[in-house]
Amino acid sequence: MADSSDSKRLWRRALIVAGVGLLVLVPLWLLYVRVSNDAIQRRVIAANESDALYTLELISAAEHIHLRSYGEYGTIKQLNDSGILQTEIGGDPPARAGYAYTVKLTPKTDAQPPAYSVNADPVRAEGREATGRRHFYIGSEVIGVRYNEERPATAADKPRQTTN
Repeated sequence: MADSSDSKRLWRRALIVAGVGLLVLVPLWLLYVRVSNDAIQRRVIAANESDALYTLELISAAEHIHLRSYGEYGTIKQLNDSGILQTEIGGDPPARAGYAYTVKLTPKTDAQPPAYSVNADPVRAEGREATGRRHFYIGSEVIGVRYNEERPATAADKPRQTTN
């Protein structure tokens, strides 16, 4: 009879150890999954921001070609229709890789030359499903891309540092 009670005691201890092991391992596994997902999300955001910078440079170059060809800056639709801008930016507002693009045009007047500005803002800037963190700006009155981490960027924001 003693063997049976010792056997039951061993099984109880084994179940307790297994339960404690699960209580420790399951949260560790969930933490690992969350950290992995966060790392993946950071990479997605970095890729989207890189694509936004590239797209802004393309739009800026296309705007200068459009100005030389037609005497005025153009909307993204005009740049695409003329064949100058050959990239997939679609929708209303135009969007690509998690960023929405807003083009503002100022026509030429007697007092000022024509001007353009383009904002690239994340479709979702907050939370775990963010498509980007930084807001970008490029325009005819500034050199290089400007950025802001909290709100849509303007010409007054700090320029993006380039690496050589």
